[in-house]
Amino acid sequence: MRRNIFLFALAMVLSAGMSSVFTSCKEKSAKEKLDLPEAPLITHEDTVRAFTMAGEFMEALKNNQIDSALSMLVYYPNDTVIQLPAEIRARLKKQYELFPVKDYNIETSYFEDQLNAQVTYKYRFMDPPANDPNYPVTMNIMLQVKFYQGDYYLSLYEHSVISRGSKTEMERHVEDEMEKAKEKWAKDKEEE
Repeated sequence: MRRNIFLFALAMVLSAGMSSVFTSCKEKSAKEKLDLPEAPLITHEDTVRAFTMAGEFMEALKNNQIDSALSMLVYYPNDTVIQLPAEIRARLKKQYELFPVKDYNIETSYFEDQLNAQVTYKYRFMDPPANDPNYPVTMNIMLQVKFYQGDYYLSLYEHSVISRGSKTEMERHVEDEMEKAKEKWAKDKEEE
């Protein structure tokens, strides 16, 4: 009986507290109307377009159509849209030849607004060795789908900020990781 009375009293206190919170919020919003810009709505078409473009890129890589996949990517220097520069294209081609896409799945997706979507894929580039099932065999790739000047474009997220003549932190990291993976692979081959 005491428990029921306690629960009833607790429920009454909570409902009274919640009522005053909602009332004060209503009064505040009526008094102080904020002029916030209306966010554009993300439509079904935007969502489908973003996932379709990103999925076609990943499928092309999975089917070892690296040149076809890379031709889907663009680069945004100085508010213009161009195909990937040859040096970036060559580095990416080498990366996908060394670490081919065997299988992939969506890791995360994020729609900043109607004009910008990011999709991160985790892809498997080899089967783990039989003697070490925890051997790292996956990498992530982040793609950006952007609506720009009346059309949708696909880019690697980090490559949209590459400045001419210098390597980004991501490029240096990818090159270092590729070198480490090649060394580990060679070492593992020697031990077999």
